[in-house]
Amino acid sequence: MKEYFKKIMKKIMNNISHIADILAIPFFALAVIYFYNIENKSNLEYILLFWSVCGVVLDILFTWKFLYRKKI
Repeated sequence: MKEYFKKIMKKIMNNISHIADILAIPFFALAVIYFYNIENKSNLEYILLFWSVCGVVLDILFTWKFLYRKKI
């Protein structure tokens, strides 16, 4: 049981950045919705909206690449 736990923890630690990318997708999506719905946006809000859209797209691409990578 102890070895199994160590194996699982090692797998999680090796993939923690990918797990964080997967969890970040809905938060970036909420940020996009928030900044899109603001009326009379300032320049900073346009920059943050662009940053959030880029975050959603890049997180989806990195997650797709991680989930469908070739295992050697």
